[in-house]
Amino acid sequence: MLKPDYKNSIVAFVNVLLSKFKSEVIHEEFNDMKDLLAPELEGADKIIVLIIDSLGYNKFLTLNEKLKFEKYYKLSSVFPTTTVSAITSYMTGLTPQEHGLLGYIQFLRELGTILNMIDFSYPGMSSTSFDTLIKRKIKRLPNVFQKIKKEGYYAGILTGSNIANSGLSFLIQKDANVLTYYTLGDMFATISKLFQKEFKGLVYVYYGMLDGLGHKKGPDSYSYETEAEYILRELKRIIELQKGKNTRVFITADHGMVQIPRNKNVFLGDELRKFLRIPPTGEMRMMYLYTKVGKKQQLVDYFNDNFKNRFELISSKEALAEGYFGIGKLHPETLNRIGDLVLVTKENYAFTYLYTGGEDKLEGMHGALTEEELYVPLIVL
Repeated sequence: MLKPDYKNSIVAFVNVLLSKFKSEVIHEEFNDMKDLLAPELEGADKIIVLIIDSLGYNKFLTLNEKLKFEKYYKLSSVFPTTTVSAITSYMTGLTPQEHGLLGYIQFLRELGTILNMIDFSYPGMSSTSFDTLIKRKIKRLPNVFQKIKKEGYYAGILTGSNIANSGLSFLIQKDANVLTYYTLGDMFATISKLFQKEFKGLVYVYYGMLDGLGHKKGPDSYSYETEAEYILRELKRIIELQKGKNTRVFITADHGMVQIPRNKNVFLGDELRKFLRIPPTGEMRMMYLYTKVGKKQQLVDYFNDNFKNRFELISSKEALAEGYFGIGKLHPETLNRIGDLVLVTKENYAFTYLYTGGEDKLEGMHGALTEEELYVPLIVL
């Protein structure tokens, strides 16, 4: 099982950007990344970071045989390899164990329930139920935007209008200058305007629809690859045409994705209740398991007897001690959010827990620690 390399990760990249703007840096120890990017950042006072959700490094290499990007690096994502954790690391410069957003489905002790952390809903149900309550109970995280603006620079994000006010956005984008787009063409047009706008600072651009397409049709589908190639080709054209001499652009991603055959996705439900205190949380390829007293070994035996060679199980505290969730001071709720055991799937296997019975049968998934999920490109333009 691979492990994130936080010294050469998206977290290290963000901390280097903070140091570029003379902002408070969370992690001073990422010197290799600082040395690597120093030539790229020299003379640049406008930095634009384009994040394409679910564009893995290996997938990028295949597409780049046609696209011919000349300068790029291989970055590690975080664990788990999922949007909630990785995008939060981009927005805060913190590792997952520091920011405490550790999966798509998460147990919040503060509310005594599990929630979808994208839209603050119970898995499979309306997003209106918990939104107001959570915004009162959960502390918003200090972020990159605040740190950069404190030093007198511009700091913003361009994101889809449909997610600009989501629960996750609320938690991680406080005080950012938020710009929105409605369609892909609108996003390209707004990026062009950013190049023309006079400012010194940092702007993130987040594109999430490739991730949605990958979930529905899989990252190996013709549709996914066509979409990814078109986005990268058009971004390359716009950037090369309009980028100013004091502007540096990076194209990157939060994590990659794995194609999951239907016969390798196991649906789980009531049979786990005798072992667990609450339903599994996390992801379809990475679950946090909260075991009942005296039931831990029985749960391990159940998975080994029924699904041998499809997964690895590790003590949650051991995963924490070994650095899977990062470095730095623990968020006050991290230990409460990772359960007793962490189940990480191998190869292209998955487990879908039936919270409501109406869960989608997804073709593409992420969250685990394969090379396809863990590594992302950092393209320099």
